[in-house]
Amino acid sequence: MTAQRIAGETADEEAHGSAAGETATDTRYGPYKWVILGTALSALTTGSVVYSGTSVLTPFWLHDYHLTAATAGLASAAMHAGPIASMLLLGGAIDRYGERWVVSLTMIAMGVTSLAAATLHPDYPLLLLFILAMGAFYGSILPGGQKAIARWFEPSLQSMATGIRQAGLPLGASLAGIILPPLALHYGWSWAIAVQGIAGIAGGVVFAALYRKSGDRGRTQRRAPVNIRRLVAGLVADRIVRSLMTGGLVLVAFQYVISTQLLIFLSDHLKIPIVAAGLMYSVAQVAGIVGRIGLAWVSDHFWPGKRMRSLRWLLIGSAVPVAALAALGPHSPHWIVYALCLVLGLLSVGWYPLYLVQVTELAPRTAVASTLSFAITLNQIIASVAPPVFGYLCGAISYPVSWLLMGVLFILTAVQLRQVRTTAGQKEHTHAQAH
Repeated sequence: MTAQRIAGETADEEAHGSAAGETATDTRYGPYKWVILGTALSALTTGSVVYSGTSVLTPFWLHDYHLTAATAGLASAAMHAGPIASMLLLGGAIDRYGERWVVSLTMIAMGVTSLAAATLHPDYPLLLLFILAMGAFYGSILPGGQKAIARWFEPSLQSMATGIRQAGLPLGASLAGIILPPLALHYGWSWAIAVQGIAGIAGGVVFAALYRKSGDRGRTQRRAPVNIRRLVAGLVADRIVRSLMTGGLVLVAFQYVISTQLLIFLSDHLKIPIVAAGLMYSVAQVAGIVGRIGLAWVSDHFWPGKRMRSLRWLLIGSAVPVAALAALGPHSPHWIVYALCLVLGLLSVGWYPLYLVQVTELAPRTAVASTLSFAITLNQIIASVAPPVFGYLCGAISYPVSWLLMGVLFILTAVQLRQVRTTAGQKEHTHAQAH
């Protein structure tokens, strides 16, 4: 069994498959796809209010429970650990039962769990268990929403639609930062968690009410369960998929190193005042939101169907500003630093829609959500590991050498993407058998 696809398949077959009940006359690609995009965006936005809100509320828990900084950090760790533990299982459920009810019911469960924590006002260890459960229920939103995009959008629009949907993550985080602290400050953090719960339930209800499968006429078809072990073994054995996921691991490490280490680098190494450094960091974050939509549009417009090529050049292009960071010193002009922050934010965040769509297209037709879950789970693990590893390297060696090493890693990863792409075009691939 392999997880390889026929290299010459049309993008339509790769993204949507040939599942029973979906015919050539279905309603996919119709105008209702924009309702689907709005529904997927609202689910990710409301889910992000819950997911990102944990970090926002951590200072209040630190005060109320008399925690140390390290112990307070366990709240964010629990929220991040939840999807890692659940995503493969929920991806298999989405492939078997469909994204509509799995996503909506888990979002409602996430909201109910949040409301329970608000009502009980538990001690800190029990609160951590509630947060872990909330994170586990959150694990359906990313693969479920991406499968919805793949089902409803034609290949030429999938990257852009994915970029728009992914904007729900920073949008939800921003809403959490605006709404939750004043509530916690004036009424207590239980009220803030209750609002998170209401947001999760609202997102689940909207998804259940508005989402439809393309070509759905009210029928629900249950497929055989995905054999996760066989699927993962096939994905790892497939050279194309393995190469793509390696690229994803490097790029997600890049994203989280920039998001966690850039501000420290600017203030500690370049000696930039913290207010100015914060503005530079904000420029990178805003550029990342633009990049999620803009880079996807550029790829689809100029190189339709060639996302591996786009990712390869994105890796090569990212090596340039990263290497430029190594050349900066305390007396570097601020306009150069601003420009680098803009480019780094654009590239370090903007790659993700291209990656998700490419994973979707390479996935076995009956295991799209499971494949996405596997890829996202790996990324979540690397996202947790990469920042402290990079920080250790910076302390053990230096910032300039660490940035240069990252640039070399980009080039090596881009080369292996190209080699696999060239080899893949010379051989015939078999259909995946995920069951």
